[in-house]
Amino acid sequence: MRAKMASNADSIKTTDSPRALQPQPSLPDGSDPGPGHAVLETAASMSDIPPTLTMLHRDAYKKMMWKNGLGETEEIATFPRGIDYHKDDFVWRLSLTEVHDACTFSVYPGYDIAMMMLPQIDVENATRNASFPSVRNIFGAPAILRHNDQESPVPFRPLVPYTYAGELPTTCYVKAGSTRHLNFMANRAATQVTVSLETICPHGLSDDGICDGEGDVSTPLPSPHFHHRHNPPDEESATSMPESIDSSSTPKQHRASEPAATLGESQQRSQSPSRHHPHALPTTKILLGAFTIVYVVSGSIRASVNNDSKAIKVNAGETLLCERDEDSAPADFTMSPVMSSQDGLSPTNLKGHQDATIYIIQIHMKPSVKNRQDSLSGFGSLRGSVAYFGPPSESTNNLVKDSTNDPSAAPRPFRGRKGSIIIYDDNDKPLVGPASAKSPNRNDATQENHQSRYGGHGVKYWESARHYRPPIFSARYQNESDVPPAVVRDSLVIEEFPMGKISTVWINMVKQGLCEWVRVPVIVARGVNPGPVLGITAVVHGNELNGVPCIHRVITDIDVHKLNGTVVAVPCVNVPGYLRFTREFSDGKDLNRLFPGSETGTASQIYAHAILNKIATHFDYLIDLHTASFGRVNSYYVRSDLNDPVSAALAKLQQPQIILHNSGQDGTLRSACSTRGIKAITVEIGNPQLFQNQYVHWSYMGVMRILTYLGMFPPLEVEPPISGDDDVWMDPEVLAKRVSNIAIDGESAAQKPILYHQPPNTIICSKGFWIYTKTGGVLEVYPAVNTVIRKGDLIARIKNIFGNIVDEIFSPSSGVTIGRSSNPVAMAGDRVLHLGVIKKENEVLQREAKENY
Repeated sequence: MRAKMASNADSIKTTDSPRALQPQPSLPDGSDPGPGHAVLETAASMSDIPPTLTMLHRDAYKKMMWKNGLGETEEIATFPRGIDYHKDDFVWRLSLTEVHDACTFSVYPGYDIAMMMLPQIDVENATRNASFPSVRNIFGAPAILRHNDQESPVPFRPLVPYTYAGELPTTCYVKAGSTRHLNFMANRAATQVTVSLETICPHGLSDDGICDGEGDVSTPLPSPHFHHRHNPPDEESATSMPESIDSSSTPKQHRASEPAATLGESQQRSQSPSRHHPHALPTTKILLGAFTIVYVVSGSIRASVNNDSKAIKVNAGETLLCERDEDSAPADFTMSPVMSSQDGLSPTNLKGHQDATIYIIQIHMKPSVKNRQDSLSGFGSLRGSVAYFGPPSESTNNLVKDSTNDPSAAPRPFRGRKGSIIIYDDNDKPLVGPASAKSPNRNDATQENHQSRYGGHGVKYWESARHYRPPIFSARYQNESDVPPAVVRDSLVIEEFPMGKISTVWINMVKQGLCEWVRVPVIVARGVNPGPVLGITAVVHGNELNGVPCIHRVITDIDVHKLNGTVVAVPCVNVPGYLRFTREFSDGKDLNRLFPGSETGTASQIYAHAILNKIATHFDYLIDLHTASFGRVNSYYVRSDLNDPVSAALAKLQQPQIILHNSGQDGTLRSACSTRGIKAITVEIGNPQLFQNQYVHWSYMGVMRILTYLGMFPPLEVEPPISGDDDVWMDPEVLAKRVSNIAIDGESAAQKPILYHQPPNTIICSKGFWIYTKTGGVLEVYPAVNTVIRKGDLIARIKNIFGNIVDEIFSPSSGVTIGRSSNPVAMAGDRVLHLGVIKKENEVLQREAKENY
């Protein structure tokens, strides 16, 4: 249907909405319109806000190097503006990613991710990456993707958009060299997105999709039967993908409106504008979404919106962002390739031009999001708030539309069912907890804040119970900063792994009963500069787990671009014990009493021999992370040979509660490494089969201080105290109470980070020994860990099952409690308390100092 516009046509917008189509009795000049002819008036509800074009140059992209050295990201734009996409929900984000080697992408629950690989350059002679698996049926793809660690790979090819759900853990393997791809993430609940690949040609495309510029150019005008392609929304070439993102890898030419069968082949070619038109024919698309993103892969284009005379030139690698109000009329987005008599070509010869290849991403806001202000910082109504990096070089109509809240659209508070574990109030009036009644001095803001957190859902506040507060960090898995997928090797060869990257490897240890290898996981972080090799091991005893998150945090926080030397981390040494939740190896032996092991001994001896010779012998320094064993609790202490100045320095850098002098010679991994010239310490960090955040943080800080001492990594910034009067060490139980109090004292207090300060001083012990029971019964041990006791103090009682005292245990010496039993059921000869004898001033330490394990 055509509409005859009035003289002020520029201010009139048309729409396909039935309410906007209102037939008029006559034309403006008074003539009768005739059958089938109507004059359209603009819809009263339609906005007159014009679209906005913003040019984003390549040098303005925000470049971020991956700390693991496996790639880098250039962030182009994010919506809404000011969002930290690592922590906060966002609507969409566009970035350019370069992947150097196999890596694991971050997980984004609730988002769809579209990846568009760019053409590769000079990869034919590139060396094949060792991490690239041997797979079939990928048909020469330069990279493959694997979701959920599945064996079936997905080929990832240039100029073929690929979309997947952000919840899927995804690993990318690069065949050779590096790959570069656009990465677009869209919130599934907020957007509907279409991704397409387009070719912009100065002649338009022929019916077979070819733009070669050949043929007779004498005819000045194209055939009247030819309608230039414009990709209307209902005919747009797009392949169906997950709900919120569609993608298309092959642009399709829309043919003439009349059947091609009426023309011969030569006639069709002679009537094609690609053979006749002396000027570049523009490609026009109708924009219906809130955002349209154009990324130029190759060539250059000029773009304008609604026939604006100010066209913007976009070169290869640059991005053009169009923002529009979805309530306004559809916008005409016109693109044409750069030509040069204006652009280098003679108007009588259109050969030698360069077509432009572009990606077009159209983003539609879903109505449920567009019409309300919700948790995502009011996205959907923050027009003009896109975060792009660097000043825009060319921009038109930079308008901002203010958002308002609709009180009537506020959701009704959730009402829980009766009989639930959580108790709900049946009254519509929010409840005020007993704490507010007992605390008249509590300010109104705190009460309102607390009520919005708990009472807003009808939940009663119980002063005797703690209310859970989720962690403030994001639930997303930031794997692009961590470790890549692992390869399998028979032994560790550090030189095999590239410098400036983090690598992972499974090391074959021994064969198990199915004739399959028992493998040990190893993380290798090689810096960009040479330096020493620091080894960090954990879970030598299968149920001593605090070292695992310590290693995870150290590896996550290491930036290989600032690292000198190599960090080799083994998060699980005793794999069979770890899988069985036991301290011992699979044959029941204590692995940490059998080093250096034997190549022809028992199963545990062979395993210990393999650990030492395949992995540990490559270290220059070793930090062996342990905890107490089952039925015991430990202080945070370090075992070290204090007669060795380097080992003593490593121990003191941990800043533990206690340092225990122990020269080794006891079958431990530490002693076996020491005999080979490897400086080693053992760090005991808390209790078995659980994670203790404070102890984990202490050990992490100690490892980072050691890295700085060895000249391998720059020092960490000093952490501020929780508050002005909190610059002191707190016992874990006291800290837990403090944190629980902060959690109900209002939003500002609750947002303060939980910091774990190091103990204020360290007690050095010249020796240590265990005190054992003489009879069995119900054991009660009184001193807490890290407690100074005197000789003759009552430290434990044993009762029979009826409650009668059958024995009392007194301290045979003054000292400090290193560890103690936590198991009330005691047999004769069970451990009671680990006592450390405090070193005296000027005391000479023994050359061989052992403990009675």
